[in-house]
Amino acid sequence: MPSESDLMSKKKPITQTELDMVARLNSERFSADDLLEISDAVHDIPEDRRDWEGRMFLLAKRFPRQHYRAMAADYRLTAMSTLIAKNTLPLGVLPQAPDGSHMVGESVFEAAAMEPLLLRGNEPFFEPESFRRRVLELTETDGKA
Repeated sequence: MPSESDLMSKKKPITQTELDMVARLNSERFSADDLLEISDAVHDIPEDRRDWEGRMFLLAKRFPRQHYRAMAADYRLTAMSTLIAKNTLPLGVLPQAPDGSHMVGESVFEAAAMEPLLLRGNEPFFEPESFRRRVLELTETDGKA
């Protein structure tokens, strides 16, 4: 399986439009509590309607006329979820619950609120190693390491 850097080197160059979008999304600030609250609300959506459209409907109601804020919130949680699903976060993530969900530590939500959000096409992501380091730093800061 190709590494993350191999995949990135085979992609077309990033356009100015994409750079502008990344900058715009990163200008939207969230706290860990904001993301946790949004995550809880998303998980209250029935599973069969928890797709992108269902999440955007929820976020559009939460952030009326703030399209970039809604998108940034969804992209941050999506990027965080991707790292969790790939088992790249040994810290702050407990084993799967019987329903298949994960219990996620506050330090992971804090990292998701702080780390630069990146895009590959329309797919949001965090740089995995930087994100792991941030989770570790936040865990140590909280005296939980």
